[in-house]
Amino acid sequence: MRKLPMAPMAAVLILTALGAAACGSSKTPIATTAQARMTAFCAADKSLDRASANVSSKSGFLRVLKAHPSALRTIANDAPAGKLGHQARSLAKAAEAAVASNSATRLNDPSLDSAGADVDTYCRIDGTGNPLPRDFAKGRGTAFCAVSSSINAGTQAATNEAGVLAFLAGNQTLINQYDFYVPHLPSPVRTDAQTLVTTARAAIAANSPAALETRAVSRASTAVRLFCGQNQ
Repeated sequence: MRKLPMAPMAAVLILTALGAAACGSSKTPIATTAQARMTAFCAADKSLDRASANVSSKSGFLRVLKAHPSALRTIANDAPAGKLGHQARSLAKAAEAAVASNSATRLNDPSLDSAGADVDTYCRIDGTGNPLPRDFAKGRGTAFCAVSSSINAGTQAATNEAGVLAFLAGNQTLINQYDFYVPHLPSPVRTDAQTLVTTARAAIAANSPAALETRAVSRASTAVRLFCGQNQ
């Protein structure tokens, strides 16, 4: 469950339903075990992640939620115990409130971003419903990922593409630090990181954010964030 992307579009709430309870003779197990509930819960998350993968507006995401009412019930009913369960139920409650009020403003709580990322990580998927890569979080805690996080924070705080470009142009020291670590990264994330450095410098030189808006840049950015353990 995710929030919608804002600057370089980070994602919104995510869920949907699978859950089917088995029934029949006493020899047939009933699908209420912890494993069955986890399966239903994660299938719901994956399904709605995929349904909203190409959505780029709050109104569009609200339409996805309206089209999957059983998803919210599955997330709320089959959420695991503990902190994650609380997060999942909070996401479901916010989504249900948005649907009921026909307004996505209830999805603007920043805590929903991290909650959605935690749910996806629990289910071992990214924000589009695809399996997490093998190198997920391998770079967490490294100097490279610290610099990457600083750049992400700055670009995501921008409200439009021009703002992203202005941040990059005004923080080229960060880009140079980022570039310093790139040759030491494992493949294939090294290639993705180099793509981001090259593109950022090209955009600054051209004084145009156009180069930052390509699918290749979006894919590379996602790969680097996942390497650093940022599943959002």
